[in-house]
Amino acid sequence: MSKLLVGADATPAPYDFDTVLDRGNLSTLKWEMEIARANDPGLLSFGTADMDFRSPPSVLKAVQSVAKEGHFGYPLKRPGYYEAIVGYLDRHFGWKVEKDWLESGVGIYQSMHPVITELTEPGDEIIYQPPVHHVFAEIIEANDRVAVPNQLLNRRGAYEMDFAGLEAAITCRTKLLLLCSPHNPVGRVWTLGELRLLAAICEKRNIIVVSDEVYSGLLYPGSTFVAFASLSQWTSMNTYTMISPSKPFNLTGLKHSIVIAANPAFRAAYRKGIARTNLHYGTSIFGLAGAEAGYRDSDDWTNALMQYVARNFEYVRAQFGKHLPEVTLTVPEATYFSWLDLAPLGAAKERYQALIERAARLVVTYGESMGRGGEQHIRLNLATPLSNLAAGVDRLLAVLVPLTGRDYSKG
Repeated sequence: MSKLLVGADATPAPYDFDTVLDRGNLSTLKWEMEIARANDPGLLSFGTADMDFRSPPSVLKAVQSVAKEGHFGYPLKRPGYYEAIVGYLDRHFGWKVEKDWLESGVGIYQSMHPVITELTEPGDEIIYQPPVHHVFAEIIEANDRVAVPNQLLNRRGAYEMDFAGLEAAITCRTKLLLLCSPHNPVGRVWTLGELRLLAAICEKRNIIVVSDEVYSGLLYPGSTFVAFASLSQWTSMNTYTMISPSKPFNLTGLKHSIVIAANPAFRAAYRKGIARTNLHYGTSIFGLAGAEAGYRDSDDWTNALMQYVARNFEYVRAQFGKHLPEVTLTVPEATYFSWLDLAPLGAAKERYQALIERAARLVVTYGESMGRGGEQHIRLNLATPLSNLAAGVDRLLAVLVPLTGRDYSKG
């Protein structure tokens, strides 16, 4: 294991995260869809998990090179693709992965489907840990399995796994646990001790782990990430690890993900599952190019990015600390989200949602969509130019501060 070098003392590379992109020309759900839905060109969006930045220069160059050739046939995974991923995992996390362990997909959530269908039966139980992205429960239920929540413990904004609750939730029908590591939306990077305890429970009860580690490339200064599968021989042989260049390099539209499984039976099951819908031909030639360039050549860009995101979080924390200290902000260790608890304001969700959407003209992610423990929380996307974030925070405070009976004065 190792730390991603994004400390405050590192020298940022000369990358531009301050320029506001032309939102009307991006063809994105985050901006164009939301603006059209609200019929409001002045709306500001902090919801969808995309960055408001151009992708790393190395990625842009690689994708443009493919486009320049003008041929978009079925793509081949060349040696450089595998070398880039294997090298990245070793360089950043000290995880020794073999080329043969790597499978691919069109997205992490899509890749969970064949794992569920091939390793479990309808009616089997799958544990997940809310508050977490709503797709976790939806994928389980869409496949006629039983979604069993093991809610995280919230210690005044500091989140922990509920290990006692986990052991109590496991039955003879429990087959899988879906782990979010680092965790979206609360931003936890699980410690080595926490992961070892989780592994011990899963090994004792013979639970296979599907670990969504897409945000492992977006660590805050000082955070140390450990891949769950790297803990032991047992975790190596009983884990599907899922990563993607989508989040760390802003490539969600290129539709590419990587599934890592040391167990050959797991790889065979995954291939069988994706073959049912012909998704073994789903890899994008642009996704392969973007993944290779991102994992091989974009460390400096990601380092600079996370320094910028960390400063954005400090801005949000300072503004809320000054104007609305009642609201608790979870201190993130990874991701580009800020998770805010609005419960102390004493307002019903319907009231503050109307204020946020109609008066402030903002798009945020409401915690209720994240399941148990997400009630009366909102998630803000911090991967945006500071000028955009400052405007959004100003609008947000302008509608929330009056709920306390105080006036809001910008500054």
